[in-house]
This record gives sequence, C-alpha cells and structure tokens, in this order.
Amino acid sequence: MKNVEEFYILGLPIDTEIGECNFIKVKDYPDYFMDLQIVSMNKGKIIYDYTLLNKSGQLTSFIEQLNELDFFDIVTGIPDLTNAYVRLFQKVFNDENILQKITKDNIEHYRCLILKMQCIKEEIVNPNPEIQRAIERSRRVKAQEAEKLTFSDMVTSTVIGSGIDYELINEWSIYRLYMTFHRISKFKNYETSTLFATVSSEKVKIENWSTHIDLFEEEKHFVTQEQFNKTTGSAFSE
Repeated sequence: MKNVEEFYILGLPIDTEIGECNFIKVKDYPDYFMDLQIVSMNKGKIIYDYTLLNKSGQLTSFIEQLNELDFFDIVTGIPDLTNAYVRLFQKVFNDENILQKITKDNIEHYRCLILKMQCIKEEIVNPNPEIQRAIERSRRVKAQEAEKLTFSDMVTSTVIGSGIDYELINEWSIYRLYMTFHRISKFKNYETSTLFATVSSEKVKIENWSTHIDLFEEEKHFVTQEQFNKTTGSAFSE
C-alpha cells in the first residue's frame, strides 16, 4: 500500500524503498511500548533528558559531544537507543537485517513513519531553556486539569462502544484502535447533544459525529501568567 494516511485505518503494510513497513497490533503493543517511547525521542529530546540528569555537571562533556554528532551517530553510539531501534525496526519491517538499510539520510524518514503508523507524537524540545521550562510547566498544569486516560481505558471503552470482543481488538493495529475510540467518543457526544436538544429550551450546537479526526493535531503548551497562577499558585515556581 502507498503511504497515504487516509488508508492507514486498513492496517495494510506500507510500501517503502527498504521493504514493507507493518503496523503494530494491539496484542504486541506491550512488548514494544518502551521501544516506541525511545524511538520517539529526537536529538533535542535526547540531549534535553541528559541535561536534566546533569545535576553534578559530570555529563557536561558528554552532552557537548552529543550536540556535535548527527542523530544517526547518537542512535548507533548509545547502546540503549541502538537496541530499541533494532527491536522495533526488525518488528515492523520483519527483517533481521533492516538496520543495515538505515543511513544518516533516511533514519528520520523511517523513524517518523513508524511513529505515525503507531499514533506516537514526538515531543519537540525548544532549544531555549527558559521557553522549554515554560512548556514543561504548561504540560504539568494541563495534566492536572485533564481527565486521566489509560490504554486499558481506551480498549475497554472501544469494546463497550462497539460490541467487538477483546480477542478481535487484539488483532487490530494501534492506529485502528485510536481512530475507533475517538470515533465512538464523537458518536456518543453526538447522541448526548441530540438528546439534550430535544428537552432543552437553549440552542444546542450539534457536531456531526462523522467529522474528520486528526490524531496528530498540534497541542498548544501555553497558558497566560494569570491562568498559571490561578491553577497552580507557586507550586511549580523555579
């Protein structure tokens, strides 16, 4: 299948220049969850995480070296990263020698393709430390306000909402699970809105339940100072 996001819901392998790239199934997700998290880390995120660990300054020289390296050299030079790439790439390409086909020129392309196929959004790190700290504070604020949603919540909600058995969902791709969960959510919201509209004297806006779902919509990590102070006070003050 050609790499057209519109057809990702079908779960068919994507044709690439180095072989067919497969979607990870729900049943395999626990085995590759950590690898996906590692592969989702771009160069900025890797360096940022090491910077957070550099409390005593012992990693300063190492971090300076990372800044000078290409992303490919970082991935192939740090064993934990290399192992995650080997496991994940071998799985999705079903090819034990797939890493021999990955180069400095194509690693970003295939990394991003794999992440998108499994509904993983990479975290972009701002090179300005002050801005990045503000983004982190905003994420903490929103995490406090947001309703917790786990993987098991998504699976159970999809089972209840669709009537499909767990064993069948195990064979779905992660992408299909996410899309179906969000579609069910939109449909339930539509049903609730239409029901409320029949008994309410107020005008109720009813959104079409079949509207487009963008799983990769950019999240805005910004709150005003007033909103931040109101929500957290000085809890996250530097």
